[in-house]
Amino acid sequence: MTAAYAAGGLSPVAVVESLFAAIADDRQAINAFTLLDREGALAAAAASAARWQAGRPLGPLDGVPVSIKDMSNVAGWPTRRGSLATADEPLPAADAPAVALLRAGGAVLFGKTTTTEFGWAVMSESPHGGVTRNPHAPAHTAGGSSCGAAAQVAMGWGPLALGSDAGGSVRIPASYCGLVGLKPTFSAIPNPPQSAFAEFAHLGPLSRSVADCRLAMQVLARPDARDPASLYPRQPGGLPRRPLRLAWAARLGGQAMLDEDIAHAFAGLVETLAAQGHELVEVPLDWLDTAEEGWNLWASRLHETFVDWPAERQALLDPRLQRTCRLGGALDAEALARARSRLRLAANRLAGVFAEHDFLLTPATATPAPPLGCLAPAVHPQAARIEQETGNWFALTPYTYPFNLTQQPALALPLGCTAQGLPFGVQVVAQRYADETLLDFGEQLEALLGKVVPAPASAPYLG
Repeated sequence: MTAAYAAGGLSPVAVVESLFAAIADDRQAINAFTLLDREGALAAAAASAARWQAGRPLGPLDGVPVSIKDMSNVAGWPTRRGSLATADEPLPAADAPAVALLRAGGAVLFGKTTTTEFGWAVMSESPHGGVTRNPHAPAHTAGGSSCGAAAQVAMGWGPLALGSDAGGSVRIPASYCGLVGLKPTFSAIPNPPQSAFAEFAHLGPLSRSVADCRLAMQVLARPDARDPASLYPRQPGGLPRRPLRLAWAARLGGQAMLDEDIAHAFAGLVETLAAQGHELVEVPLDWLDTAEEGWNLWASRLHETFVDWPAERQALLDPRLQRTCRLGGALDAEALARARSRLRLAANRLAGVFAEHDFLLTPATATPAPPLGCLAPAVHPQAARIEQETGNWFALTPYTYPFNLTQQPALALPLGCTAQGLPFGVQVVAQRYADETLLDFGEQLEALLGKVVPAPASAPYLG
């Protein structure tokens, strides 16, 4: 991203002007942003250009346009969290720690991206932000909850977006939009103040390459005393000098569906890696049937988020979110204890997988992007019932949420496209704190897979 700046061949100001022109020419109503700050971005770009010309850039992201998901505070910009219920909240006086790190590193913060309301689901819509479309197929979802972040990068409107992931909200939209999405180790990117989802909510970048993800982490992965979990020593990268021992699983637990195109591409990747000399070990994860327990915990945390709100403010929330909050509030202590107990046992068994293997490979999603407004394609045998009754998207996208519970780093990479041109991805999971090693392997996989998902021709990549 930055080599052209360093060589003086690409002005950050010209990049920003080009970026805003491309966004203004959004003929497909992609709708990736809730806020754009042209004046502030141009001022930051001009300051970056002066630093590059003086030979004193602030770091690898100096002058690089970066968006912020509208779940994180940016000083002076409203934080709406996709909701109509936040309209009266005051403007933040200070940046969130991750935003401050980006600003200190010279990144050009140019706008806020859409999110599902309070990040509760994986459709790409919210009462405040409206509908965000998938650049590869505008009648389909971009995924969520980091929907605008994924749509922005997929459209080529800047090379990098900061998202958040408490159950798959970076990796699912990355898979649906043909991108790289990283959920780093818990608190690798500092994320105070704590919310009801504190122990499994991660911040993470979306980009078009693993190398760009790595550059983002060089700026973002810093300890901050306001997030005590971030105060751990960072481990250097470096893959072992031997064939890798790779665990893989095509299905998890009681999973009802895996798209045939995804299954075929994933099996091909496993065969290719084995032919390269790596040891591929299929690990049965039929016991990882914890979507109901995970959803009960999720619903209880949503209830906790809004429990002190007055009824008239809760009434402003999306009716589906209100339904999930009621479900969480109706759970008794025994039901929650059983859910936490089963999830804890599953996390302990997952730890055993990583005691014997370097990485775990799974599909990133069970299906390609569903149509707008849907949690899964209509052919999914559970989709209609779940959408009408519980909203439990964990059961429909089962690969991501377990690794929020274990706080491990997980990387989504483009794997292929369906016959209809819908992208899908592969997920690679590593041991906790092994983020750099995960990125090392991710770059190897990326080179092996090649450019499987081109950017939409209507808006070429600007990075």
